[in-house]
Amino acid sequence: MFDLSTKEEKYGKKSFKKRSFFLLSLLLLFAFISLFQILKLTVLDNNIYVTESDKNRIIFSPIFPARGLVKLSDGQLITENVVSNDLFLAVNQVNNVNKLLEDLIISLNLKNETLLALKKKLETESKKINSSSILLMKNLSSEQVAKYLLNSERWPSVSLKPRLQRYVLDGPLFSHTIGYLGRVSSNELDGSKFKYKIDSWTGKSGVEKAYEKSLRGSLGHKIVEVDAYGKEIRELERLKPGKVPDIYLSLNKPLQELARRKLAGRKGAIVAIDPNNGLIKALVSSPDFNPNILNQSEEGEFEDLINNQESPFFNRAISGNYPPASTLKPFLALLGLQEKLIDWDTVIEDKGFFQIKEGGRRYRGWKEEGHGSVNLKKAITESSDVFFYQLATKMSVEMIHSFLNLFGFGKLLGIDISGEEEATLPNRQWKLGKVGEEWFIGDTVNLGIGQGYISSTPLQLVIAFSALANRGKLYKPRIVEKIDNKPTKAEILSEIKLLDNNNWEKIEHTLLSVIESWNGTAHNLYDKNSIRIAGKTGTAQLRSLSGEAMSVKEEYSDIRTEEKERDHALFVGYGPVPNATLAVVVIIENGESASKVSAPIAKELINLYTNKRNF
Repeated sequence: MFDLSTKEEKYGKKSFKKRSFFLLSLLLLFAFISLFQILKLTVLDNNIYVTESDKNRIIFSPIFPARGLVKLSDGQLITENVVSNDLFLAVNQVNNVNKLLEDLIISLNLKNETLLALKKKLETESKKINSSSILLMKNLSSEQVAKYLLNSERWPSVSLKPRLQRYVLDGPLFSHTIGYLGRVSSNELDGSKFKYKIDSWTGKSGVEKAYEKSLRGSLGHKIVEVDAYGKEIRELERLKPGKVPDIYLSLNKPLQELARRKLAGRKGAIVAIDPNNGLIKALVSSPDFNPNILNQSEEGEFEDLINNQESPFFNRAISGNYPPASTLKPFLALLGLQEKLIDWDTVIEDKGFFQIKEGGRRYRGWKEEGHGSVNLKKAITESSDVFFYQLATKMSVEMIHSFLNLFGFGKLLGIDISGEEEATLPNRQWKLGKVGEEWFIGDTVNLGIGQGYISSTPLQLVIAFSALANRGKLYKPRIVEKIDNKPTKAEILSEIKLLDNNNWEKIEHTLLSVIESWNGTAHNLYDKNSIRIAGKTGTAQLRSLSGEAMSVKEEYSDIRTEEKERDHALFVGYGPVPNATLAVVVIIENGESASKVSAPIAKELINLYTNKRNF
């Protein structure tokens, strides 16, 4: 047969075959790609998508334990965790907000909440991050909670959520020891391994802050399955939080109450301590505050506390800087004896003033006419300024600095509540850096009577006198006596050694004479039928007596017309002697007379503790 097709026909057939092959190849390639994608989605990437799906339906939630309790050593509660009920509104689930709010006001008897006030709350809360659920009202009463539960079906968009709040029993009494809580800061959120929530509360001062790690406990968790609407379907796993320890304080409540009552709102501080172990028995700073207002477990104006000119948050007991005044004299006496600059028989003539050189400035004593012939015992008993002016000139400031530092002056003692200050124990280097001047001999003279650049905290003073009572042991002060059943340990910061150990007894005998001798500065405390107390008065001058044209009495009258210009009244003592069990410091700002104002308070505290009344 003959092929009668033209060349064009032959070419067309060939081209059609090529196109068909190409199209078939494309179809096969598409099919292969599609099959690969299906395989990838169903097999290869299955685990990834399952995981992502689980993230959407499996929720991990931390479980926070109830905060640890703080108690006295006898088991009396100082803090409690109380349940507060708050009302929340899911704004995206309600059509008529006004109608709902009006219904709530009437039904729950919200007398203090007007419609306008609730609307303002909603407006404020809605501006916050994650505001789908908005706080409507805090701290519902038990009656309001009951009414809500009866009517809850009417308000599906409203929910009641319980919340634990910190409550301090006798709040102001323990304000500067317990401290208060506050919202966790961004620094605390970022810097802590503990997974705080953004609305968590943490300790901000006192024991609450110092023992935050113990009191917050350890987290538990739960894993739950939820539906597309976030509603819990079932619980998959639960780990309970670890047991949170209770903390027991060494404070003695009757002493604490007496100290606060005696301060009576006046600016000042009282610290009482066991000189044999460093346990704090009373610590009061005045004025104080109610920590429950800051914890939001009681109603009150936070702004009023913040703006209070009396500084109620300032813990004067551990942070207040006061001239130690004449309470420093026993320590300078020991230093003089230690360096053999004086002995107990050293006698000087006190004419009422001291001059470094003839015709120079007169450094006047508190007693205009002077004390006459004065030995060391008389100098402490009557508090002769001139004796110690003269003694100080025989010492270098470095010598004084080193010796006083052994007794805890000028350094942090490490008490286990937050906010302690180290105060000022000056030397040449300190003055040059702080004041920009060299140290002068006149500075040393002032240092001899506890004035000038030196300052101390009440805590430092009572710790120093405790070392006198226990013959040279400087105990670290602590307020926590035990955590659960584990006692805290006494820690000795330093132990002072004297060349002559008899000087401990002689100094104590001299401090007894401050009260028991007719010429002692605190003789008004003496009662032959009472326990024996060793102590020292001090008058911390806020302004020096420099106008030599006037008498001491005239100048005091001139510059002390205003209360804020008056001297601080100090007394530090311990008892009963021998074998003291309590050391006490009392500082009353602008109180002037230590013997009449501060000393009687210290005596009452020591008597109460010794006689164990109401214990």
